[in-house]
Amino acid sequence: MKAEDILKKYWGFESFRKNQSEIVGSVINGHDTFALLPTGGGKSICFQVPGIARDGVCLVISPLIALMQDQVTNLKKRGLKAYSIDSGMSRREIDIVLDNAKFGEVDFLYVSPERLQTDLFIARFKQMKIGLIAIDEAHCISQWGHDFRPPYLEIYKLRDIHPNVPIIAVTATATEHVKEDIITYLQLKEPHYFEGNFARENISYEVYQVPQKTKAILKACNLFKGHTGIVYCQTRRSTKHVTKLLIAHNFSAGVYHGGLSGMERSDKLKRWLNGEIRIIVATNAFGMGIDKPDVRFVLHYEIPDNVEAYYQEAGRAGRDGKASRTMAFFDQKDLTKQEHQLERTFPPIEFIKSVYRALCNYFSIAIGSGAHQSYSLDIQGFVHKYNFEPITAYNALKILEMNGSIVMNEAVFHPTKLMFIVNNKTLYSFQLKNDKYDPLISLLSRSYPGIFSYYYAIQERKIAQRLKISMKELNNQLSYLEKHGVVDITWQSELPQVVLLHERLPDDYMRIDQSIYDQRKKVAFDKLKALKNFVLAPQCRSVLLLNYFGQDGEPCGKCDICLAERKTDYTATELIEHIKNLLKDKPHSLSSLQDELHLNDNNQLQKLLHWLTDEGEITFQSNTFQLKS
Repeated sequence: MKAEDILKKYWGFESFRKNQSEIVGSVINGHDTFALLPTGGGKSICFQVPGIARDGVCLVISPLIALMQDQVTNLKKRGLKAYSIDSGMSRREIDIVLDNAKFGEVDFLYVSPERLQTDLFIARFKQMKIGLIAIDEAHCISQWGHDFRPPYLEIYKLRDIHPNVPIIAVTATATEHVKEDIITYLQLKEPHYFEGNFARENISYEVYQVPQKTKAILKACNLFKGHTGIVYCQTRRSTKHVTKLLIAHNFSAGVYHGGLSGMERSDKLKRWLNGEIRIIVATNAFGMGIDKPDVRFVLHYEIPDNVEAYYQEAGRAGRDGKASRTMAFFDQKDLTKQEHQLERTFPPIEFIKSVYRALCNYFSIAIGSGAHQSYSLDIQGFVHKYNFEPITAYNALKILEMNGSIVMNEAVFHPTKLMFIVNNKTLYSFQLKNDKYDPLISLLSRSYPGIFSYYYAIQERKIAQRLKISMKELNNQLSYLEKHGVVDITWQSELPQVVLLHERLPDDYMRIDQSIYDQRKKVAFDKLKALKNFVLAPQCRSVLLLNYFGQDGEPCGKCDICLAERKTDYTATELIEHIKNLLKDKPHSLSSLQDELHLNDNNQLQKLLHWLTDEGEITFQSNTFQLKS
């Protein structure tokens, strides 16, 4: 079947977007391929269409469980056999999925990178017929990327097992250094490289320094009243504060963050997607895999600490191609606060080791045990038990992840899943002796015909209602069936999953690689510096973004910088030269500079003075600006 026919049959599209057709053709023809496409550029199509066209299983490696679940669900809706393996599954369930892939009963197999290192996966992978290996979020392979994951460095070993299978690497954000790392560490063979245009001509990127951010948010939401939008915050506390503010002013708003239950998050997302809620106020937990086309505005109550995150979040506006605006608000305290918060993300190495020791004790892992085992982590219970400061302990866990010691997957709702593990004869015998459980067994076997061969996610509340029993009684009955070996159950969980990447080490052998620690800290602060430059530099926002990702572009004419230049007789570059010439003669106050330059609006002037001060080119002393000698 031709690529266009697959696209139409499974996705209903008549034609590919720009670049997609060439990328898909490259992969189908067996070439290693690297696709750098901006947010909303349709990356998944680039490996899913070839995954169907090429004979064999398409193995997709992704670091995000929520994104894997989303893509698997969408593929199944299209009639394709898609499965994922993640840390919320039992060994038996993983075994069944791998067996199905081995016998060719799987089209797409989604796997988190740490699973690739297990003996179980490697043994089955050798027996699978693989048509394509796709690496999603490929920037995670680079220590210079914004989300480094050490298990990505092991992916190249898959090629030793299936040397002739093509690899496609896709990502939405990569600097020049990260691009080089992706090609090098994946050992891509003469890769065909495709890069989309990062310019979004229908979006304005606007950044405003304001005295009161809440007033700015309200004013912006009034401007877009009746339209769909997102307000991004950096903390759960801020999302609650902003949501209450918007609701108090009669806006249709809802809150979304990682602390909500899976049911609450699903409900909020559903209501926002269908228009019941117009504005979603969210942390960065919201957005991955979400493609709502009519988002007219994205606001940032707080700006993230790197350009990649800002670009991805702002890029969720205007995916239908219609004019949309993004506005970020900040005050000087925000930039200072970001530095302090970033410093806290790198706690002392001895403290990180103590968190590792406490984590192993918390899970009762003996020395020499625990390799590739998955554990549900109640972070609140953990920090309370060992009297850790929560944020510092969380940051220590993230350093352990960068160190290649653990993987901590995000909190994702895993529904209760079960499968009957006895044959019909044994089950019938059990029912005769335990007639109390007959209604439950009959309901499960009728509702899920394949439940004797596959695990099925069940909805306990609906089952309890149909049986007219309480949730507590249903759980008791399911536990009884599990205890007597009738069913195998993976119980629902919303806790983050921690996977140890090697056996527990004795305290004397536990090492935090100082060079990795120092490098990650440098990368983080370099990225914050780049973000500050984006916020403060007197240059078109779109051009700054394009330059950051290694592309060139013309001034957009829509951002706050371009609009400010229209109101004056000077461009930002010309105004900087005038300011410096005036300060060469003598110090000036803000008002005297304004008078000398004959400016009607001093907003642009204030921005440039702030930037020149931050760059160390001028100083502010005794209420006057002076050229630094």
